Amino acid sequence: MRIVLVLVFGLSLSVSAQKKAFHLIEKGDKKLQKGDTLSALYNYEKAIAYDSAFADAYAKISDVLISRGQYEEALVLLNDGIRTTKSIPKDKATISHLYSIRSFIHFTAESFHLAIHDLDHAILLNTENPNYFYMRALVKRMNGDEKGCCRDLKRAIALGMEAADVYSKTYCN
Repeated sequence: MRIVLVLVFGLSLSVSAQKKAFHLIEKGDKKLQKGDTLSALYNYEKAIAYDSAFADAYAKISDVLISRGQYEEALVLLNDGIRTTKSIPKDKATISHLYSIRSFIHFTAESFHLAIHDLDHAILLNTENPNYFYMRALVKRMNGDEKGCCRDLKRAIALGMEAADVYSKTYCN
């Protein structure tokens, strides 16, 4: 009986923490819309304190850091977020977004193989996002893989991305 009570109590605390984290994300989004990045970051960081596996909070913080040019800080945060969230995959689409953000950092550092690796992970978690295929196509082209680029563009087109069609007509004919 005690074990059941402990499990029920633990689950209710977890749900409560998740609700608080979600509320803090919404509050942070409102602050960000008003241009108050410091308050937004505070709310996003507090959301992680309530629910360390809340991938969206990591994504939002890293987006703010990247917009400020703080790539190293964003990379450290994303590494932590990916490590924490992949062991408790609540939201594969958002976790895939963490990989895609990290791929952008690798791309800007011209570490194309790391960018492709992260986009591979993003695609494994979310095969329906045409942006991941498009981004990977662009990185593959930069890395000299024309055939891989065109294959990914075809997949992005199949998923409805018009920009991929334009790029494909230019480079894959």
